[in-house]
Amino acid sequence: MNIALVLLLSSLLNVFGFGVNENPSVIAARRARDHGDTNTLKHEIENAEKIVKETKALEAYLRLALLQDWMCEAAEAGKDKQLQRHAAEAGVAAAEAAIRINPASSQAHQLLADLLGQLAPLVMGGGMKYGQRSTNEADKAIELDPRNADAYITRGISYLYTPEVFGGDKKKAVECFTKALHLAPGLDTPHIWLALFNLEAGTLDEALGEINEARRLNPERGFSQEVLREISSADKKNVKRGAKDKL
Repeated sequence: MNIALVLLLSSLLNVFGFGVNENPSVIAARRARDHGDTNTLKHEIENAEKIVKETKALEAYLRLALLQDWMCEAAEAGKDKQLQRHAAEAGVAAAEAAIRINPASSQAHQLLADLLGQLAPLVMGGGMKYGQRSTNEADKAIELDPRNADAYITRGISYLYTPEVFGGDKKKAVECFTKALHLAPGLDTPHIWLALFNLEAGTLDEALGEINEARRLNPERGFSQEVLREISSADKKNVKRGAKDKL
């Protein structure tokens, strides 16, 4: 086994929560996601693609899919729809390759589910084309590993934004996000989605509490800052509406 693959395996163990000290490249990539730094992510993706070509290993494809997933978030923050779609499509291909190598990989199915969800709103008819498949992949990830917190987050997002007639269920979405927090209390992402749920429901105090907890866990993440701005804007509108009602 060459040194590149040894380093890759080490970093992947850390990505999926098995390590104590993360590989510097993983830290840099996550921080790039948080800051919307697409240039750094492009560099990390190029390195990951080289390792995929060299090793064809499961862990290599998993890492590449994860980095493309993070690129989707960074590209969305920069309102670069073209880059976001390219990252989603490339990530889907990487996750599919991982599943072909190991159909029993919960991480691979979860990443495919998440990337399909990222891709759906970016293409014509994407909801019909990718929505059910994304849901099925998230369910498969949970079936393979009931302790995969990320899979519950992905499934919860599907429940939250799928119309009820097609299986959407906001109560089940909250249950999924809560389950993810139970499995991984240090994750900020479930709090972000709980904040978005409460924002949509109009329960702004609860939304603010959730997003502040997400920011406490990860102060640098741009996604949290954007949701906080949405909550603050909604709160100001409510204040203005209340003032008008008193006149």
